[in-house]
Amino acid sequence: MHSKKLIFVDIDGTIYMMDHGVSPALAEGFRRARANGHKVFISTGRTWNSLPEEVTALEWDGIVASAGSDIRIDGKSVYRYALDPARVRRIIAVMEQIPGVIFMLEGLERIFVAGDGTTYLWGDMPMPDVNPELARWLQFLKKRKNTWPLSEWNPELDEIPKVSFLVRSQEALGQIRRELGEQFYVATYHIYQNTGMYNGELISHESDKGTGIVKTAELFGADVADTIAFGDSLNDYQMIERAGIGVAMGNADEELKAIADRVCESVWDDGVLHEMERMGLL
Repeated sequence: MHSKKLIFVDIDGTIYMMDHGVSPALAEGFRRARANGHKVFISTGRTWNSLPEEVTALEWDGIVASAGSDIRIDGKSVYRYALDPARVRRIIAVMEQIPGVIFMLEGLERIFVAGDGTTYLWGDMPMPDVNPELARWLQFLKKRKNTWPLSEWNPELDEIPKVSFLVRSQEALGQIRRELGEQFYVATYHIYQNTGMYNGELISHESDKGTGIVKTAELFGADVADTIAFGDSLNDYQMIERAGIGVAMGNADEELKAIADRVCESVWDDGVLHEMERMGLL
């Protein structure tokens, strides 16, 4: 590949695992790609202020956060998208009907937790130890300084681009799909289903990781054909589909692998690094 590329990498399950961080070899690979004139961007479902320190410590050409709804270049916000408050209220009404649900309004500045999550974080319900994934999820939220109960959400001040949820049954997940599936792309995560929990996100059809890389390419005066995207989960679906070359990780959801142009090694085997080498980016 001789033209300069815009490389977009998901974080969780793609370049980073909570207990392992980003490997030094992969970090060096990103440095070499940038030294060769390519640009490298984070593209994550996380909010910009919820990124792991091990990731923010690296040098990037920009961040596409909140599943494509918040683009930051050189630390400055250059594009923002938020749901109409009426659509957010509709989500809240549906979620509040589901027993045992935990859901979060992931604002551009603040995160608002509702359902059982409120009781876990600020009430008298002890943190669960029977479900390690749920426990880690709640421990992460408890450490955040920008986490608030839903009662503090101000629709006039707090912009919400997406909503995350965690439910305890397939029936609950089906209810979310039935009642909100026309308005939102419902991305779920297969790795959590073995824990008895179903974790997912509600992402607007108007702003997703796919539109995020298209917008970023426009900002840099680049052709979308010169973009490369790496991802592992269904919130990467539109990004893998829209990129010039979409690469699914070896540990990716099978549905994502089915639409990818290439499949590389897993996150544990530094698949992104090996694929960048094969592409001649380093």
